[in-house]
Amino acid sequence: MSEHHAAGARPALSLGIPEFVMEAREPVPCREDPDAWFAEGLQQSDAEALCEGCSFLTVCETFALERPELFGVWGGTTRRERERLRRARVGPVAGAGAAAS
Repeated sequence: MSEHHAAGARPALSLGIPEFVMEAREPVPCREDPDAWFAEGLQQSDAEALCEGCSFLTVCETFALERPELFGVWGGTTRRERERLRRARVGPVAGAGAAAS
C-alpha cells in the first residue's frame, strides 16, 4: 500500500486532485508544477499551452466540466472557458425542448 493511502486517507483527493493525475505512471505536467495551473489571469491560449501534449487532456476536461467549483486550468481550459462550454451544452437542449412543445 502506498503512503498516500495510509490509514484509508486520500488527502490528494480531498484537495480536488483527481485520482488519474495522482496515479499516472507517465509524467503529468500539472503534477510537476501545480502552482502554474492556478496563476491569476491566465488566458485560454495560456491554458491550452500548459496542457499541450498531456495524455489526460480529454479526461481532465471532462472531470472539470462536471465540477463547476474548480478553479484554475483543467484539461486545457480556464474557468471562464468551462463556464462557456457548460452554457453551450445546456443552451441547445433547452431550445430544442421549447421548440418541440
